[in-house]
Amino acid sequence: MKATKIDPKLLEKAENIFSELGLSIEQAINVFLAKSVQAKGFPFSAALVNEAEAQQASDHETKYKISNAEITVAIQYLVEHALPQSEIETLTQLTYCRNTFGLSFPVLKLAKSSRPEDIRSAAKDAKGRNRYSTTKVAQRDEKTYVICTQWTDRHRNAFCHWQALFSRNA
Repeated sequence: MKATKIDPKLLEKAENIFSELGLSIEQAINVFLAKSVQAKGFPFSAALVNEAEAQQASDHETKYKISNAEITVAIQYLVEHALPQSEIETLTQLTYCRNTFGLSFPVLKLAKSSRPEDIRSAAKDAKGRNRYSTTKVAQRDEKTYVICTQWTDRHRNAFCHWQALFSRNA
């Protein structure tokens, strides 16, 4: 790979913007690169809202924090109705989920079937701990996915920004 140089002034400006969005520059670059590979080009346009919209959003965030249950329902809906298949596959990849959300687990995990025993089995990590919902699962194209429940406050902003990218088309 050819060594590249990033304009230090541009990097500083980008770091400030992504910091306001709750992302590190590394997370932002990884999201951009993953989406670029999927899109085989520029994946999306993104911008900060103007100052009035930012204050309104901030006021809204102060009053309302998305819960784990709401995240699970949102993911279930997006998987079943809005996400492209490529994004569903990406959400089963630990590296992408770590870079995008800061999670220690993939957002989605494929269950062998929709049978309760297969869902319970898929919901466990390698140490036998439940890390995925056994009551809310997403189904798409005859596949059943369990949904990660390991969201903490530090993951919520990244989830909300990711969700906004796909909810516009839902």
